[in-house]
Amino acid sequence: MTAHFEAPNHLNAPVVALHSSASSSAQWRDLQAQMAERFNFVAVDLPGYGLDMSRTTTAKGFDRVAKPIIDRIETLGGPVHLVGHSFGGGVALRIALTRPDLVKSLTVFEPAAFHLLKASSPEDREMFEALRAIGQRFAEADAQTGMQTFIDFWNGQGAWDRMPEDRRKKMAMLSPNVAADFEDLDTDESQLADLRTLGIPTLVLVGMDSPAVAQRTAKLVAANVPGAELALLPDLGHMAPIVAPEWVNPRIHQHIARVQKAAAHVRWPNARAA
Repeated sequence: MTAHFEAPNHLNAPVVALHSSASSSAQWRDLQAQMAERFNFVAVDLPGYGLDMSRTTTAKGFDRVAKPIIDRIETLGGPVHLVGHSFGGGVALRIALTRPDLVKSLTVFEPAAFHLLKASSPEDREMFEALRAIGQRFAEADAQTGMQTFIDFWNGQGAWDRMPEDRRKKMAMLSPNVAADFEDLDTDESQLADLRTLGIPTLVLVGMDSPAVAQRTAKLVAANVPGAELALLPDLGHMAPIVAPEWVNPRIHQHIARVQKAAAHVRWPNARAA
């Protein structure tokens, strides 16, 4: 697993950021630059992406991705501020549930924790089955058709056709990894009740122009993690951390900074009479 480092700040917990499917650690470049003065920022290439083209580990299912990250966090010397977008958000949530002792704060933008819809309302179950059908069509299609389905679902109809041809070719090469992501997500068996056990300061971000299934999942996560904050971002979609980081990154930075320097640690100057 490859990560990008800035000089560590030993006064603050490190930040570990996990990207979405069909992306890489490079999507956090702007956030890394903004936070580098105060935080040791670790932007991870998830297995199969970026410079880390390996995917097989001894773990099975979703933990194939989560376990290597847990191993990496353990080398950082303490709990971290964990950030995740989409698939990376689902991985971040899984890590928080598996090893809450390693997570000082959690920030997720529309985490891909769609399995939580299965045991919710009939309407949520219907959303889940529709998304699973998309995953099945993706698995059965050729690389280019599958990626077109994937890109258009998350970015809006016609997004694939608007991409430059060389970009489409690169994205098509990632088709096996995205298919594996769908499979990994489907193995997560955590439930809404598990979220209620988390005592981690959590921010859930959601774009108001995102697909309904992403919005609903994010809202379920926020509603079930005790004390979680839900931030609705108007005019932004599911890929906002990549295409509109100037609107997303300040919210991430604010949450982490607020947790790092909690009000309990702030001391007012001694009052003196005039």
